[in-house]
Amino acid sequence: MSKGRKLWAIQMFCVVAALSIFAAGCSEEKKKDAIGQKVYDFLAQAENAQINTINPAFVKFGEEFAINDDKRTILFEHPISQILFSGIAIPANAVLHFGIGINQTAWDKSGDGVTFEVTVVDQKSDRYLIFSEYIDPKRNSQDKKWFDYNLDLKAFAGQKVSFVFSTSAGPRNNNAYDWAGWSDLQIALKSP
Repeated sequence: MSKGRKLWAIQMFCVVAALSIFAAGCSEEKKKDAIGQKVYDFLAQAENAQINTINPAFVKFGEEFAINDDKRTILFEHPISQILFSGIAIPANAVLHFGIGINQTAWDKSGDGVTFEVTVVDQKSDRYLIFSEYIDPKRNSQDKKWFDYNLDLKAFAGQKVSFVFSTSAGPRNNNAYDWAGWSDLQIALKSP
């Protein structure tokens, strides 16, 4: 290869590398911008929560754990538990944003996974299950990560509603080492 072609190839490699880095930075920024202004932070409102659990040690606000080096502050909710937040005003264009996961230090222990559920109770006391997801990283390697969600709340815009965050044991009803966490639990406005 001639000296001119080598120089051209190096320059093209640098341009492609720079564009890749720029694109990765833009897509990461886009992820951050998927939601806008936070209007309600569930962890900050811990004192307003009503907790129903089989063991008081099963629910903790502000715990931390990491999954694949992604460390997050969480609402720890070991099954079987329910946490109720009441009287939350839902603005137009709101989303419920959160992540779910099971602490990686429990992946090599007994248990059969966790079902995470979110129920909204409207002003008429009607209940709407808006989210249900079962994960079992102990048996399913694809569940060894955080799962992040943005649930549209337009059906409840203009109302004051309650949210119930529930965890239950897996299909064999074994809640051993079901160290479940809700991360970044908030209501936010959709980005324009």
